[in-house]
Amino acid sequence: MKPSIGAKSDVGRVRDGNEDSYLVQEPIFVVADGMGGHLAGDVASRIAVQTISERAGDGAAADPEAIEKAVKEANAAIYEKASSDPSLHGMGTTCTLVLVADSEIHIAHVGDSRAYLLRDGELSQLTEDHTLVGRMVKEGRLQPEEAERHPQRSIITRALGVDDHVEVDLQTIPVEEGDKVLICSDGLSSMIDSDSIQNVLASNDDPQRAVDELIDRANDAGGEDNITAVVLAFDGGEGGLAARGAESAPPTEEVEATRSPRRDESVQPRAEPKDVTGAFEVSAARPSRRGSRPILVTLVLVALVIAAAAAAFKYLIVANSYYVAANDTGRLAIYRGLPDEVMGMTFQEELETSDVTVDELPSFLMEDVNDAIEADSLEHARTTLANLEERAQDDEFQRRRDAEDGGSG
Repeated sequence: MKPSIGAKSDVGRVRDGNEDSYLVQEPIFVVADGMGGHLAGDVASRIAVQTISERAGDGAAADPEAIEKAVKEANAAIYEKASSDPSLHGMGTTCTLVLVADSEIHIAHVGDSRAYLLRDGELSQLTEDHTLVGRMVKEGRLQPEEAERHPQRSIITRALGVDDHVEVDLQTIPVEEGDKVLICSDGLSSMIDSDSIQNVLASNDDPQRAVDELIDRANDAGGEDNITAVVLAFDGGEGGLAARGAESAPPTEEVEATRSPRRDESVQPRAEPKDVTGAFEVSAARPSRRGSRPILVTLVLVALVIAAAAAAFKYLIVANSYYVAANDTGRLAIYRGLPDEVMGMTFQEELETSDVTVDELPSFLMEDVNDAIEADSLEHARTTLANLEERAQDDEFQRRRDAEDGGSG
């Protein structure tokens, strides 16, 4: 079966540049979501789709092993590029690839871009998110509905280009006439829920109209990230791109992206507990002449209002805010307060410290820690820290195994 196709990529409402790339090169379809803003995620995603286009675009990729090889070659190309250019060090990208082969599809997947299947009006997620919260769901420590709202839902644990080797998830799914397959970046799936995606796919026979409506809904919900969607409709027709799909964006279009602004990645100076007050010092001059009392009263009232607002800010916001970051010695730590300055003041208190240092993490997780990983409770902060410690141990184990393999060779 040849599907009808709709495809589009949109910068969203917040970002200045588009780090997503996609490939529509029948029978291969790819969505890649670049990581890193200043780390050139846009470069990583373009290298991924270009490499896959070159390696698998000659029709030879007719089985899961071939597409796995193409994805791994894309990983090697990104890693080599980042290793040769210090300004690109640490860049990476997700990659979700669908190969249509007669009455089935083969999927190769790395990261948190997703593939969905709509069949008989019911939507199912085909891919597994390679994220910290995805791992927590798999281990039974978090419910799927909790994962959708979790503050660390965007921290990925697997991506192309961040290491010289990558594990690729492979699966084969039978398709039937009437099925629709959606491939999308998390700029879509993080903005609208599964019910909305299901309704849009089920109510639009034209795959391009479905893509356009999905992106519109994601933008209406805030458009906090770049949004890319490819819809394959197995409708028994002649297949191919819908007319408006070709107009929206060429299949292998390379968007020259202006990198998105990011916070300063240096670790913010830590405040002593005495600094976490939120109080303002206000001095009032003694009245020097008759008639100045109303001014004094006004100043006192203003001071009281400011002090009350500062106290409310401290107890309602600062005292209930948590995040994980590196402390002054480079060790992972849980903080209560806010990672950024507010009006030139810091509101931070180090609560718990790990033996793991930020340098022991994979490079793409270092970036998240240096940015500060926010949590909505102390329990969530502890879970995040535990997952980071586990990821550091996994990474150290892999380095030792690679060293042993190299020594034995």
